[in-house]
Amino acid sequence: MVQMPGTVKSARALLLVVGAGNIVASLWLMMAAATLRTGAMGQLVIGLLLLAALPFGTVAAAAIVIAAKFTTTGGHRVRIGAVAVGSLTVVGSSTIAGTAISAKLHNGAWGMAVAVGALVIVLSTRQDTRDWFDRLRR
Repeated sequence: MVQMPGTVKSARALLLVVGAGNIVASLWLMMAAATLRTGAMGQLVIGLLLLAALPFGTVAAAAIVIAAKFTTTGGHRVRIGAVAVGSLTVVGSSTIAGTAISAKLHNGAWGMAVAVGALVIVLSTRQDTRDWFDRLRR
């Protein structure tokens, strides 16, 4: 049995961190929607909050599934998926961090998400990671 390189283990751990962070963000938006009262604009706001939770939940599911596929059966597409999740994390977090509201409130958290996403990209594109995913499988 071939040992998984350290860069691959680190990329896998960071994908799990991305998944956990997106689960927290999604749950936060859903709890905010659950605490609102329906009224004149309440239903619209609840719908928008639940709609905003959808991308976070989707990225969380993708990150966790891709991290689970990093075992000996994962192939080249798993590495490409990790790069895609890292790219979505960087683009989404940098977009959110640039807004006026979150710049005052949560700039540190979104900045950390950008850094984690960039690390996933860097670790997933290294040569030893490519070698791990491109080797012959049984």
